[in-house]
Amino acid sequence: MEVTYQLDFAQELKKCVRCGKCRTSCPVFHELRGESASPRGRLALVKALQTGELEPSEELADRLYTCLLCKTCAVDCPSGVISDEIFVAAREYLAEALGQPLMQRALLRGFLTRPGLHSSASSLMRLYQKSGAAALLDKTHLIEHLPEKAGAAARLLPDVAGKPGRKRLHEVTPAQGEKKYRVSYFLGCATNLLYPQVAEDTVEVLSRNGCEVVTVDDVKCCGMPHLAYGDVDTARELARENLRALADAGSDYVVSDCASCSATLGESYQHLFGPGTPEQARAKELADTVYDVSRFLVEVTGIQPGEHQVEATVTYHDPCHLSRAQKVTEQPREVLRAVPGVEFREMAEADRCCGSAGSFSVMHHDISTKILDRKIDNVEATKSEVVATSCPTCTMQLSFGLRERGSKADVVHPVQLLARSYRGR
Repeated sequence: MEVTYQLDFAQELKKCVRCGKCRTSCPVFHELRGESASPRGRLALVKALQTGELEPSEELADRLYTCLLCKTCAVDCPSGVISDEIFVAAREYLAEALGQPLMQRALLRGFLTRPGLHSSASSLMRLYQKSGAAALLDKTHLIEHLPEKAGAAARLLPDVAGKPGRKRLHEVTPAQGEKKYRVSYFLGCATNLLYPQVAEDTVEVLSRNGCEVVTVDDVKCCGMPHLAYGDVDTARELARENLRALADAGSDYVVSDCASCSATLGESYQHLFGPGTPEQARAKELADTVYDVSRFLVEVTGIQPGEHQVEATVTYHDPCHLSRAQKVTEQPREVLRAVPGVEFREMAEADRCCGSAGSFSVMHHDISTKILDRKIDNVEATKSEVVATSCPTCTMQLSFGLRERGSKADVVHPVQLLARSYRGR
């Protein structure tokens, strides 16, 4: 079994002593129960694939893709098995052995590698929604007769803004007051396309806290979707381009408001290149400068609260790529507590996966919504008016779950509430 993702397969697989602790914390196993739905079971399948006991097959691929890559098993494992990394590498092998579906290949190697297409896609999605087609599908229940994945995508899609984030931001936004740092803002695809107001608020907050903000124009997708689907070659090419673009910006730090982007930039890039290569050296240098925006505000600039009250009860959901991949948990809560007028309410199981995991909520919609139900129960128990989270796909998933329950609670990024305290709205 040969893969290019930098991982010592044999050594990692030996660590698993089959204790079964991963079964108790895996959200997917909690819903499906079968051994092959547990991290331990999937590791056994990967080992059989490695030794040649199993051949690549669609059935095997389905087992290994029915995983959120939420890192819960890796964090909880007493033996330190990095099972999520093993599954990424195994997916690379299966993608090479079985090939990729045409639409998946077009999305990963076409749309997601060409930022210029995002604006066109935004316009088409907005036309679909504003033309009444989306409302008609829902009102007439025709959406229920769409193919499962298309119907799931249509239900999950938020209202699309008229202009993507990249077109709303200046290339350089000066610091307000004394300039303390020059910061490169890494604008992720989902934030750019679906939540451009988050991008505007992030840049405003950084500027208000003493940063000259460079919205780096020629960065591309961070590569997380490609890694999730085993397209490591494309992820590696994207990493090379992003490493170059971020280095050319000449900033002190790289900051992102997307948990997946900061996790990929800060961790995954180091696994894409061989030891001792110039690219891995650059990836390690980048990792030392990459910050989630909440962590950056708490640990580097300090939080400058605004003068206006934001009267709201707020709870917080921990994205997997922030809490487990980056160990960033308290910092977003500190940002929320710093907002004048906010009453923070901790929810039960705040760090339990919401079931989104990028496109998992579309590709495995039934499992995803079962996992989501537990999360929405915990949100509603706090009786909060606002749910804050630091990941656009979590925002989409939570918003969908709350709509389905008939809840009026808003889902926002923590920096958006801080930005409101500056503007008074």
